[in-house]
Amino acid sequence: MAKLPMIKSPENHPSALAYDAECQGALAEHVDKLLDHAEAAGWDRTKAASAVMYLGAKRLKAKTDGP
Repeated sequence: MAKLPMIKSPENHPSALAYDAECQGALAEHVDKLLDHAEAAGWDRTKAASAVMYLGAKRLKAKTDGP
């Protein structure tokens, strides 16, 4: 039996106008849970959200800088 993905799969093509909003909707609950875990561990929620943004941007840059 195939294991279902933890994150909802996209219904729209990446070039579709609705794609970004759909992606945000699919990730929102997971980001909220991540921030809840960080806050429960003692991290400031705002600083943790900033760190998530930084890490996302850093990974995007690394992917575009690659070979």
